Amino acid sequence: MLSDILHAQQVLLLFKKRGVQHIVISPGSRNAPLTIGFTNDSYFKCYSIVDERCASHFAMGIAQQLKQPVAVVCTSGSALLNYYPAVAEAYYSEIPLIVLSADRPPHKIDIGDGQTIRQQHVYANHILYDTHLEMIHKLEDQEALATNERLINKAINIAITDHGPVHINIPFEEPLYNTVEQPMVNPKVIAPNLSRDTSIPSLFTERWHKSKRKLVILSTLNPQVLSQEQLDLLTSDPTVLVMSEVSSNLRHENIIWGIDTLIAPIEKDEEAIAHLQPDMVVTIGGMIVSKKLNNICVSLRHNIIITSVIVVLMILFLN
Repeated sequence: MLSDILHAQQVLLLFKKRGVQHIVISPGSRNAPLTIGFTNDSYFKCYSIVDERCASHFAMGIAQQLKQPVAVVCTSGSALLNYYPAVAEAYYSEIPLIVLSADRPPHKIDIGDGQTIRQQHVYANHILYDTHLEMIHKLEDQEALATNERLINKAINIAITDHGPVHINIPFEEPLYNTVEQPMVNPKVIAPNLSRDTSIPSLFTERWHKSKRKLVILSTLNPQVLSQEQLDLLTSDPTVLVMSEVSSNLRHENIIWGIDTLIAPIEKDEEAIAHLQPDMVVTIGGMIVSKKLNNICVSLRHNIIITSVIVVLMILFLN
């Protein structure tokens, strides 16, 4: 059983075809066409959380652990705004969160109709991609069907390939609860372009090999990003000193872990800092949390290269 609304069917079927299985639903009325479809299909794992702010953080946690897109679904109006803290966190933490917001039809916006706000582009400053689907009333609207198909695919693709939040705004008109047994549409999958440049930047390689004192800072990382073998290899290089923040989720006998404790005695001693200055600083992971370390890095900014785990390990293993 699923909604008889055609663009609701498109969302449901494309999410199923693309493997977006975990759906966190904030109950409401305007999002009923989506709720009916997701909860009546055994493929989806649905979670009902009434409070939108809690629901969005719950969804983000699942996406972070599974490293795959997770959808969060809400009704129209201010419910959508309660997702914003999680959307902003997902944006900066590179977590594939998909926001599905039900909306009133365009002609009901700004006329005093209940639970209506301007929902399009509401996350403009903290979203990788947002789109607004077209309302489809009959199967003959082939152009609208094709447009929605493209927009939904694009949103899912960006969440997967660019690792971050996307927003699909979906207008629904009453009646909202009519159902059919079989879908009336069959949307096609548009696969993402997964080609990536895996070459090592020549500037990085040159500086890495020339530097006799390299400082590698491990900041925010997901668990098990680096294996024991890789950490052994990285720390075995006598020209490399590895320092780790708590948020790196890594421990190793040759990695300095208490960064602030180490820096505190010399943080205001410019002569000591200059004497200990490395030839090259490489950060691996997300944002550096330590304020003391950030201050040191600012003074060394001309030597800092922000990179990924892959680039450093490729250099080590290729040698």
